[in-house]
Amino acid sequence: MRFRKLLLIFCASLFVAGVLSVCLAPFVVAAGLRLWIARTAQQEGLQIAFGKIEAPLLRPVVVHNLQIASGPEAPLRVRIESPRVELALNLSALFSHSRGHVLRALTATEGMMVDIRGNPQSTSPHSAWQALDDLLADNFVVSGLKLHVENGDTTIDLRGGTLSGAQIEAGVFSADEITIASPWFCKSFFHLRGATSWQENRFSIGALTLARGLDLDAIRVDLSQIGESRIGLELNMDAFGGKIRASVSSDDHANKRTWDVAGSVSEVSLAQMSEALEFTDRAGGSLHACKFTFRGDTTNLPQATATVWAEVTGLTWRDRTADTIIIGASLYNRQVQIEQVFVKQLNNQLTLTGESALPEKLADWLNPDFRGDISASINDLGDFARLFGASPSDFAGKVDISGNVDARERKLAGQLTMSGKSLVVFRVPVESLEVKLGLKESQVEIANFDLRRKNDFFRGQASVDLSRGRSYSGTFTSSIADAADYVALMPEALRAFPFGGSLNVDWSAKGAEATHSGTFHVRGRGLHPLGSFALPFDAEFEGDYSPDDIFFRQFNLSNPHASFSAFVSVAKDYLQLQTLHLDLNGKPKLQGNIFLPVSLSKLQMQGDWLAALSENPNFDLDVTLDPTDLAELARAVSAQPKMSGQASGNLEVHGLPASLDGKSTLHLRNLAFGNEPYLSADLELQTSLGILHGKGNAVASGSDTVDFEWSIPYQFEKEEAGYALKKNAPFSAALSFPLVLASKLPRYVCRGIFADGILSGHLELSQMMPHPHLVGDLQLVNGRFLGGLTLSTRMTFRGQTAAIDFARLTRNHIQYGARGELDFRELSDVTARIFPTTPLVVLTPLGPGDCIDGIELSPGGIAGSRRESIGELHARGSLFSPDWTITLIEKHSDDPLETLLRGGSSRTFSICHDQEPSGTTLTLGLARPPLP
Repeated sequence: MRFRKLLLIFCASLFVAGVLSVCLAPFVVAAGLRLWIARTAQQEGLQIAFGKIEAPLLRPVVVHNLQIASGPEAPLRVRIESPRVELALNLSALFSHSRGHVLRALTATEGMMVDIRGNPQSTSPHSAWQALDDLLADNFVVSGLKLHVENGDTTIDLRGGTLSGAQIEAGVFSADEITIASPWFCKSFFHLRGATSWQENRFSIGALTLARGLDLDAIRVDLSQIGESRIGLELNMDAFGGKIRASVSSDDHANKRTWDVAGSVSEVSLAQMSEALEFTDRAGGSLHACKFTFRGDTTNLPQATATVWAEVTGLTWRDRTADTIIIGASLYNRQVQIEQVFVKQLNNQLTLTGESALPEKLADWLNPDFRGDISASINDLGDFARLFGASPSDFAGKVDISGNVDARERKLAGQLTMSGKSLVVFRVPVESLEVKLGLKESQVEIANFDLRRKNDFFRGQASVDLSRGRSYSGTFTSSIADAADYVALMPEALRAFPFGGSLNVDWSAKGAEATHSGTFHVRGRGLHPLGSFALPFDAEFEGDYSPDDIFFRQFNLSNPHASFSAFVSVAKDYLQLQTLHLDLNGKPKLQGNIFLPVSLSKLQMQGDWLAALSENPNFDLDVTLDPTDLAELARAVSAQPKMSGQASGNLEVHGLPASLDGKSTLHLRNLAFGNEPYLSADLELQTSLGILHGKGNAVASGSDTVDFEWSIPYQFEKEEAGYALKKNAPFSAALSFPLVLASKLPRYVCRGIFADGILSGHLELSQMMPHPHLVGDLQLVNGRFLGGLTLSTRMTFRGQTAAIDFARLTRNHIQYGARGELDFRELSDVTARIFPTTPLVVLTPLGPGDCIDGIELSPGGIAGSRRESIGELHARGSLFSPDWTITLIEKHSDDPLETLLRGGSSRTFSICHDQEPSGTTLTLGLARPPLP
């Protein structure tokens, strides 16, 4: 009885335990999974976040909004996100650490994002290899995969990927798009399909066609020892008619990752490759064979070993060709052995061999030990230069090169000789070239440099010490019959101003890394700018230079009628011309001294003379121009003199920028260029106590005298970049022109705008530049433009606004009338409003985004036309910017009902810049044609 009772209690206990297990299993599994995730994250330095966990009985666990990220110090920054992941767990492996995968199956069918990036700031060699091992599943299915891998400038992106694997059957791989981008290659592959295999923790993808001629036979990734930080990869590809084989293995041992890489390439067609991969410049030829190996730590290349051997045959790229290129090199025990660099063209051959030791110290990288031999027989210099990107028409001839060099423990030894005959170098014929270099300890000696062309020559010797200090010395001399033959060899600064004539140059130089100096003597005969009418002149420059200044003891320019001379100093922070003289037919015309505290180097780089001023600038200018016949001066310097008149004046300025003191005058009488009307003018300038006063007058042929006067305060401010001129100082100016005949103005005054007309007015300008105050009036009577348009107008200025009292335009005997107003309260936002007295119609179809490059008037309007009728025209913009706009405002209809229905509208268009392509000419016509 007692036994039966105990048996009943035992069975009841089992039943209760079973019921409790069934009821509590979801909670236990979910809690165990949370515990396992927390432990893994702590051990592996991961950041894992997730939402709800569902653990239904006898069904896979569902994890929502799973996010996994590596630690900030990890060598790779990895981020994995998925909105829903199903996990079939191996509970015995999860809780008892038994052998086998923790995951029996992993399913992510709602998408997964994987982002992997290199971490250059990483200081830790540790990666979460054990966590990756734990995430391996017996079976897996991932769809909607988005992968991004980035390392330096190279990125790989996969979109719309599907990946599956199972232990007992084949899986599938597909991708909507895979894009590979690097500085040398960018290609996208679409709609890829392949088969996968997942056996014993080894994953393979095969039967994958990437592009035409590029098939992936198999790529196998060995993950069987990933928990121990070991990984392997094998690649087999049929590529462009050839084969590519590669194997990669990596092992993390003693906190150092060792890589073993080996591969081979054979018979790969470069033509098929460039066509399939859509290279910008197609190539031809074949990568006949290539083998490479590498073993070591990528962060410690001196301790690594590597070999490479490659042979390219029949290479063509752009217009470059080579019959054979062979490269063979190896790295072992810090020694780089260049077994062979061989380049063979039809008539050219170059061979280079050598070896070098990788320095152990960073400071020794600039002076590595090296030994090498070079020999070249180049029978077609143009073809050989084309191989390296130069134009074959710039080079021609035969060159022989031979020599050797040996550099050990900062000591050099060796020699190099180069000789050539009947050469063309940068399109300049050269009859012979001889160069001999000698190397001894730390000295490089150019024992002989001799270049000859007809009677021209350039020869010299030099010595350079490569030890500490980098001292050097050398002398060069040259004689050139015509500099125009060597324009292509001139420095970039002189190439913009080519000239011809004979030159003789003597130059000696010496110095070191910290300083340099030298002397020069240049003599020129019959020099003349190419393409100009300037008469030939002789020149002689002699002087010394150092790091901070250049001093010309002689600076002379002369021809039989004119001569210019001065003592010139170009220093770090000033420019000085002493005893300046300009003589014309033996008579002095210009003389004086000039001292400008301006750095020419800063002026050239920044283009702002204020920023180029020295620290404490002190000006000193004293120049006098004696009465000079400008026609005589023009005949002395130009073969086609076009200037006439008389000029005289003087310039005296001295002191600091804030307190300049001086006065200047300029007198011009009957100044004319060619057959243009003459102009006479008198100008007086005086500066004192920071105020620039000026007054003068000018008179053109047949016109009244134009009087002008101004008073402008100026103040300089010291800034970090240099001096700056204050722009908010008050000023005053007045301009009076009672009667000016536009037809008698020189082109350089009116720029050829007016062909006729009478201009008169009086203007007074005051206050400060950002908000000027302008009063007065301006009238133009029958101002005829060169295009045939005639304008008569009157403008009245009232401070910061102006009224266009009337404007009457005549074209083809048709008159157009208008009035308007001008608002210039802000010079950065000037607005002009024009109101035609007769509505205009737009005859040019304009679309959004069009720019206007001109306005034409035409009597092409038609009464009753439904074209857009313009009642106002607005122009708006800044005086300091070309970004102006024109707004066309439609006129309200005279019909009240149509006005109510349509209302008014406006359209705005930009005015084309000089840099922009030509735009649309806006043609306006009268809405009502004139009566006959």
